[in-house]
Amino acid sequence: MNNNIINIAYCTDSNYLEYVAVSIKSIILNNLTEKLQFHVFLYNVNENDIKKLQQTSNLILIYQIEQKDFEKYNHNFSTTHITNSTFIRLMVPRLLSGKVKELLYLDADVLCFNNIASIRDINIDNYICAAAVDSKHNNQNPNSSRLNLNSNNYFNAGVLYINIENWMNFDVENKSNDILSNNIELKYADQDALNIVLQHHTKIIDSKWNYLFTWMTDKQKEEFFDNKDTLPYFIHFTGPRKMWYLEHKGLAQNLYQFYKHFTPWAKAPLKSFKDKMRPVDYRVYAKQFFRQGALIKGIKYYFIYLLKKLDCH
Repeated sequence: MNNNIINIAYCTDSNYLEYVAVSIKSIILNNLTEKLQFHVFLYNVNENDIKKLQQTSNLILIYQIEQKDFEKYNHNFSTTHITNSTFIRLMVPRLLSGKVKELLYLDADVLCFNNIASIRDINIDNYICAAAVDSKHNNQNPNSSRLNLNSNNYFNAGVLYINIENWMNFDVENKSNDILSNNIELKYADQDALNIVLQHHTKIIDSKWNYLFTWMTDKQKEEFFDNKDTLPYFIHFTGPRKMWYLEHKGLAQNLYQFYKHFTPWAKAPLKSFKDKMRPVDYRVYAKQFFRQGALIKGIKYYFIYLLKKLDCH
């Protein structure tokens, strides 16, 4: 095992393959002097798309997950943009055990904006993993209260720096699976399970390692790239309204398009979000239009929101 290599893992099905490629390219372009190795765990992806992903970089190793590996899961997701592929995250340390000592796991909706060499300086010898909190106001984390955790350190599992030996010794995968099988309606599925299992075994690190885009104001979303000194290592584009959808124009989408240009998906058009919109999305858009002074659009979207909300009842 080469300790100089930064090992990075992703888990995805066919729906998020392009986004994994873009995330990988964002890391490569910001870490040209670092030794990197990407481990991509795939579920339900055809051979042509696998070859396409491999064309992104020769630093990518592919692992295929079979349908039988998901038979133990029967979760009722409260958010439609999360799928069963999220559970692969629990399997990865076992599948890389003996090959990798420390692993940086990333969600597909994470983009890199800085050199990440200092991840090696985070000592997790006595921890199972390192992670950043899920709330900008750590003393007011509703997810900690919801799960009855003993602290407010509820973390976001979209960026995890994992000590694989400690993970295996603590049997994290099976303990998390037990919680999931007994609580099939946990709001954030495996993220909730991991917070319960690891609440006393996680090193809380700076939010610059997993800065949630939803924490930013509209103004900050258009200016975050301007100051290199305050730019996070990773920005995590949480929620269903992703920067890769056609309707979500702005700096984040421009930067996504920049990194996408260096992948085999360079010429693929951005997909529309319209067929995925829920009532709450129309309400969010209405508020945005009102803030921008676009009153007619705001009224239109708020009216659609009210109609769709009535249809749900």
